[in-house]
Amino acid sequence: MSGQSSSIRSRTIAAMIAGITTLIVGAFVVSACGRTGIDSAGAFGAPGQNTSTTVVETTTLPPTTLPPTTTTTTAAWPKGPVLTIPAAGAVPVISTIATADPVVFLTIDDGNVRDPRVPELLAQFKVPATLFLNQGPFLTDPDYFFRVSASGGTINSHTKSHTQLTRLSAASQRNEICGMRDIIGQHMFVPGHLFRAPYGVSNGATQTAAGSCGINAVLYWHAALNDGRIQYQQGNQLQPGDIILTHFRSDLYDNIRALLWQCALQGLTIAPIEDYLPLPAGG
Repeated sequence: MSGQSSSIRSRTIAAMIAGITTLIVGAFVVSACGRTGIDSAGAFGAPGQNTSTTVVETTTLPPTTLPPTTTTTTAAWPKGPVLTIPAAGAVPVISTIATADPVVFLTIDDGNVRDPRVPELLAQFKVPATLFLNQGPFLTDPDYFFRVSASGGTINSHTKSHTQLTRLSAASQRNEICGMRDIIGQHMFVPGHLFRAPYGVSNGATQTAAGSCGINAVLYWHAALNDGRIQYQQGNQLQPGDIILTHFRSDLYDNIRALLWQCALQGLTIAPIEDYLPLPAGG
């Protein structure tokens, strides 16, 4: 009987050690991913419109918790080429950046839900996030968004009212795009020079309107974060240069955790997209 009890105790201790080891390994994987280490396309455009959609859902949020602290080292990015963007005229539409650097880019839209854990998580792992905001949420709590972007990135126009731009005249598009950039500029020394169209739908008038008020690129995305999962447009993992979309919603904290895990598993760093889309000379 004593031999049987000893065997049971041994199996129990072994199981406990295995469980602790799993947690430690999981914590190490997450700590390796930070810099120190959709709009859902519900509207499909007619010919001549630019649209972006996201399909193929794969990655699930891991079960382990994040470590309380992390100590890693920032890689010196960018090493590979950066994209040259024009100083004026109809600006380009970009969903991914051609680079050999093992980097991806986190972008967050709208601003309706302001989870206090999000800026703390981004600061903990030194994760830069580029924001695309609307007038109402931004003016309700600009300090919150300053804290979210404090680890890198900028605050950019997502239009004033989150309307589908392709239903508007060129003048109305300009009012929505440039008007929001002006509002951001009233609270920041320099507003962001990027733009994202609501619902991922734009056209040539959008690109021209954006370029007329100091915006240098319209950003779409190549992967999205929803409900603690990563959704890929192609394949089943992230690719270097991917622009990743998520939103200020109730799932944002879990979405960022899922992204941290996937980046760590693939050896990717979340980098500031502004480093790869710099202002043009004289811009």
